[in-house]
Amino acid sequence: MKRFEKEINGKLIVVNAEKELRPQIESLFLILENIDEEKLTDDFSIQIGWSIFYLIKKNDEYILQSPDYSKNPFKDITQDLTLALWVQLEQSHFLRKLNIEGETTKFSDKVIAAKNVLQQENIYLQRTSDVEKGDSGWYIGPVNDADDTDELEAFYAYQLLKIRPSLIQVLGLPYNYMVVFRNDKIKAVLDENDESLEFG
Repeated sequence: MKRFEKEINGKLIVVNAEKELRPQIESLFLILENIDEEKLTDDFSIQIGWSIFYLIKKNDEYILQSPDYSKNPFKDITQDLTLALWVQLEQSHFLRKLNIEGETTKFSDKVIAAKNVLQQENIYLQRTSDVEKGDSGWYIGPVNDADDTDELEAFYAYQLLKIRPSLIQVLGLPYNYMVVFRNDKIKAVLDENDESLEFG
């Protein structure tokens, strides 16, 4: 883990993350530079894509922190932003490959799945737009109809990091998109018109 720091509006802002994430960290600093000076204080928080970031004052520094996705992100926070920034990177990288604008899924949004589908080899994810607050719109089902079930289970989006992390990259896709996976490999992406997209 590497320490990055930048003075913004007279405050020393500190970010800790793996050095490979420098471009994401520079983007974070840029966003903070555009926040009103009086808002940028101890306990300031901001939602950026998947994650929330908190500014915590310690001595003369303001340390940027995020929910700890390796524990319980609803109550645990961490100074290591590697995981939060890695998710942002994975999702934005995938959207760039498709050359489309995305739709945010927050770590705390619900994902609905056919029961035990995440243990299966061939699955699909489909996102519907008719959703309530706190629901991502994502449904995960089996590609093979014989494996389908009426029994459902729900996860928070962040829980996929532990259960099947390869799915995280596609969660920023727009509504009405569909993705087919075989194991951890994406086999197809379909847009809202059921047109297959190139993603090489």
